[in-house]
Amino acid sequence: MFHKIYSIALFIVLVLPGHASARSDFAHQLLRRMPELLAKYHVPGAEIAYIHDGEVVWTRAYGTVNVHTSEPMRPGLVFNFGSCGKVLTAWGIMRLVEQGKIDLNGPANRYLKRYQIQSNQFDPNGVTIRRLLSHTAGLTIHGFSDYAQDETLPSLVQMLNGENQSDGMVYLKWQPGSQIQYSGGGFVILQMVIEDVTGESFADFMQREVTNPLGMTSLHWTWTPESIQRAAIPFDNKNQPVGYRQLACQAIGSEVGTVNDFARFIAAAVEGPNGEPVGRGVLKPETIHRMLQAQPNTRGNAGLGYGLQSVLGEPIALHIGGNPGWSALFFLDLLRREGLVFASNSSNAFPLGDAVGMLWFQTVLSPRLMARVGIGLSGLFGLALLLSLVWLTLAVRSGKRARFIFKPRRIFMVLPWVILALLWAVVFYTSLLLPFSFPDAWPPEVHVSMAVFLAWVFFSLVLMFLPIRNRPSE
Repeated sequence: MFHKIYSIALFIVLVLPGHASARSDFAHQLLRRMPELLAKYHVPGAEIAYIHDGEVVWTRAYGTVNVHTSEPMRPGLVFNFGSCGKVLTAWGIMRLVEQGKIDLNGPANRYLKRYQIQSNQFDPNGVTIRRLLSHTAGLTIHGFSDYAQDETLPSLVQMLNGENQSDGMVYLKWQPGSQIQYSGGGFVILQMVIEDVTGESFADFMQREVTNPLGMTSLHWTWTPESIQRAAIPFDNKNQPVGYRQLACQAIGSEVGTVNDFARFIAAAVEGPNGEPVGRGVLKPETIHRMLQAQPNTRGNAGLGYGLQSVLGEPIALHIGGNPGWSALFFLDLLRREGLVFASNSSNAFPLGDAVGMLWFQTVLSPRLMARVGIGLSGLFGLALLLSLVWLTLAVRSGKRARFIFKPRRIFMVLPWVILALLWAVVFYTSLLLPFSFPDAWPPEVHVSMAVFLAWVFFSLVLMFLPIRNRPSE
């Protein structure tokens, strides 16, 4: 997951920040851009909730519920959020830590009754609760298969042993604590820890201890006839309906609910607008603070359940999630208490989520000053280019530079510039190499900067074919 966090951290560093820092501008940009983005990425529909000042201030829908009937998407529909739900699982684990029933640094085997982690190569006691939450426990299996409603689901023990399912056995492949390796297998173990410690089902514990106290009344861990009635219709990457499939392990991403409810959960990690405490009384503020701290050997990219990035010096909590027919993500700026939750009824929607995330960064987080700096620098380089063209014209007319002279060896001098310009265009103006093309989120001043850059490349090419004329010897 963290290596796929939409590569968003890379993108936002490369993009020149945009105009405004207002939620209204973000809403306006979505209203203006979403129709073309949905069409570009072949996504039927999406719903987005916006978090401002630690609360959900609006939830809006775009596109269609059903590509075959063109029924419009509407707020309040139910989605699956996939692996974003691992953050919910982390909250459940931390409830038990606060209650003194689990030691965060204790080995998982201490709490497991149905299963024990074993290894001939590494010490199984190194697989601690903390390391499971931060994906540093050294366990395998990134994600697991899903099943049709009428299929028999494997038990958690069978999933871990690689029985009755095609995903393989979960085992210790790396030294626990040595590196980050995203593992859905680790969260299967965490569900088992919750159930073995509490003596109740994962869903019952989570609803009583986490989701109900947060007011997430729409959230459930399996599809029910009622939730299906309220749900968008999920489509695969060929825009074919895939049905309401289920996971054998709920802790890895089976949760279904409304975008507004899930956004309320995400907002609970920061203080609310009226002094509502971090954790909203479900977890203590110091517990949330601990969860949002980068864990050892995660390259700063993982807390306890949360993905982490730093953008323009500001800490961002984030996660992505997807199952067949569903795509989701969230971002939360921990300082500004601003964020968003994105969900779609399509397997194609990860690039769209990238673009929406970029629009959010551009319109909400980026300061006006940097946009002005971008325009200023573009203006200076543009003026320098204009003066250089005037100088070159005068030099050619005065005979100081030769008129066009083609020599085959000059092709090799020009070729690197041509390759650079082509590579620049492919990387930034298409989605061939990156999940989406940068112009999906670029403000106008960035296009000006790109034009100036490409003009300088062209000018350099011209110089190579207009060499300085040799002066006759006196």
